[in-house]
Amino acid sequence: MTKIVKLNFCTLDINSRDNIVIGTINEGVHLTSKLSQIIVLTIFKYLGDLPMVYITNRVNSYSVDPTMYKTISKIKNLVGFGVVCPKNIKADIAKIEKLFYSNKFQEFKTLDEAMIWAKKLLKN
Repeated sequence: MTKIVKLNFCTLDINSRDNIVIGTINEGVHLTSKLSQIIVLTIFKYLGDLPMVYITNRVNSYSVDPTMYKTISKIKNLVGFGVVCPKNIKADIAKIEKLFYSNKFQEFKTLDEAMIWAKKLLKN
């Protein structure tokens, strides 16, 4: 079952059957640790401490404070972090963000590729 949660800065598609969350950040947002914490608490409300994968679907243009990845890396049930970047410039930014994240982090061109990766991670 998928639950769509709309926050004032993003939309979260929380799939409680597969434990995969797809986050779409709104255009023009600056994603800070505080906003990231709101996302984490919202996801926890639906999935609890079950193993899960978060996929950010970068269809909009927004900025990210990369230091937030140090905090996100400490979330024990976060098995992987996927970034869907349909444009090359966004993929280059994701490569820099990856330097700040200490767990499984992967970039993808399509959401389908990211979903396949997420399901494999959760199986293992």
